[in-house]
Amino acid sequence: MNRLIVTVAFALIAVQGAGCGDRQMAKAELEQAQVVKIVKMQPRRMEFVEKIPIQGNVESQQSADISSRTSGNIDQIPVGEGDRVKKGQLLFEIDRVNLENNVKAQQEKVAVTEADYKIARINAELAETVRQKAKIDYDRALQLKSSNAISQDAYENAKLKYDEAVANIAKTQAQSNYALAQLNQEKANLEICRKTLADSIVKSPFEGVVVVKDMDPDEYVQTGSRILRLENPDRLELVSMISANYYARVIPGKTTGVIRTVAGEEITLPVTFRSPSVDALSRTFTVKIQLPPGKGFVSGQLYTYDLILNRVEGVGIPNEAVLTRGSGRKAVFVVTPRNTAEEVTVKTGIVDGPWTMLLDPAALKGLPVVSEGQAFLEPGDKVEETQASAAGQEAQ
Repeated sequence: MNRLIVTVAFALIAVQGAGCGDRQMAKAELEQAQVVKIVKMQPRRMEFVEKIPIQGNVESQQSADISSRTSGNIDQIPVGEGDRVKKGQLLFEIDRVNLENNVKAQQEKVAVTEADYKIARINAELAETVRQKAKIDYDRALQLKSSNAISQDAYENAKLKYDEAVANIAKTQAQSNYALAQLNQEKANLEICRKTLADSIVKSPFEGVVVVKDMDPDEYVQTGSRILRLENPDRLELVSMISANYYARVIPGKTTGVIRTVAGEEITLPVTFRSPSVDALSRTFTVKIQLPPGKGFVSGQLYTYDLILNRVEGVGIPNEAVLTRGSGRKAVFVVTPRNTAEEVTVKTGIVDGPWTMLLDPAALKGLPVVSEGQAFLEPGDKVEETQASAAGQEAQ
């Protein structure tokens, strides 16, 4: 009987011992389940670039629609689309032979009116000579009449001839003035003919490339009709329309744009122009960046590039480390010396690629931040560091 009691007691002790071990194991497993695996890192000091992606069209700074300045048939167009022309090179001629003949005919008219004017001047000079003779005869007749040495009829004839001579002076002077006016008119017409002839011969106003050809030889054109379009491919610019919100932050000569060429080269160029006002309808303003030659830029291309608004040194953390709480509050988890997670409210600034700038890095108190695994954390959770993922390693 005693042996049975002892056996039962040992069995109870064994059962109780086994139960205590299970509880300890369960407690250990629970504590292990509460440990969150995370990746942590120290905030990094770096340069942050504030930029905005915008689009722009490549345009030529020097372009022109070359139109006809006179009506007529096109005699010749010695250039075609894609041809490079020099300044002063002939582009086209319009009805040149006919216009040259007009100049010659008008020169003959000028010569005729010049002769008419000379005749009128000679007649005026002759009339003056006749008047002077008539004045002498009239004065003599007046003296003789006072001494009754001449008849009344002779005196009246002398006076009549003098009056006729005076009237003839006015007549010939008027004829001379009329001939001079005609001469000036014909000379003006000659200048018009010469100008029309000069306008029919059109030369390139600058060095460039023919990008459009609208007409062909022997076609009839009206004054003002476009025949060619020229552009200078060596003077290109990138033209963009930007929101008025950035007007004060874009400064010509200081603000820059980062552009990737066709060959993949990344170049940084300054803004060369900012429109003096904002368009009231679209609430945008124009920005221009002069492009260097020889980089493969062609007018009409559309480019997406980054406009750099600001560069500043600061402390950054990966974007994924920043959590957005209620009312837009930003927070991160830091790892305490006891390997527990602590949530810290932070203020963020520029987001540059995968990095976010902290405006108050002192709030972290020098503790590392959780860059992976933070979505599963609660304040006070136990954490255990693990290896970063491939994306996390690239960010670090």
